[in-house]
Amino acid sequence: MKKIIILILLITLTGCSLFKEEKENVKEEKPSQEEVQEKEQAIEETTYKDDNQIVISLYTGQTSNYVKREVFDSKLEEYKDIGLFFVILDNKDNIKEGTIKSLYNRYSANYPDFSKYKIGYNVSFKLKNGEEFNENILKPLEFSAFSFSKYLYVWLYDDINNSGWYSHLEPDDYKENTVMSSIKLMATSNTEEIDGDIKLTVFTYDTMEDFDANNNYRGSSSFTTSIRRIG
Repeated sequence: MKKIIILILLITLTGCSLFKEEKENVKEEKPSQEEVQEKEQAIEETTYKDDNQIVISLYTGQTSNYVKREVFDSKLEEYKDIGLFFVILDNKDNIKEGTIKSLYNRYSANYPDFSKYKIGYNVSFKLKNGEEFNENILKPLEFSAFSFSKYLYVWLYDDINNSGWYSHLEPDDYKENTVMSSIKLMATSNTEEIDGDIKLTVFTYDTMEDFDANNNYRGSSSFTTSIRRIG
């Protein structure tokens, strides 16, 4: 009888020990905050629906002579303009008709709900020391207020709501109908510290849902120009 009682106690204690160990294992297997965030982001991405069909590209040139720029070469000379890039709602290699304003009005008419969209930009590059910059531009700022302004100056223009001579957009100029239809980049005294290409991306968006949890644009209406140093 004693042997039976001892055996029952041993089984009971072992069972408790195993149960405790199992609970500890379950506790250890609890997902980390990073894993939870990744799962939430994956769910968000699967539920995101992009119905934006707007075609958009970046061009350089002048009236009736615009060239699409997937790659743009520049010497990146100190305090000299790198380039003035125009937004055109098309993807032809060359456009030999119209002004930026007339082309914008013509092509935007192809999209019944175009008025709900805005134009934005992204500038990204890496320094020789490994530091990286990746900033969205949704509104005009002072040219020195961007995170990368030590290495690159940026000015924005509204070619749609202006005529004759006009200056770059100031923060107070931004209204509901403002169209950031062109962007100018200038090199600074520190631009030589940039390693590799400068990526200039233009995109259209209608809500902040077009950006993921890391603030990266995830829509399909975008175009990127790689600005490459030469010389």
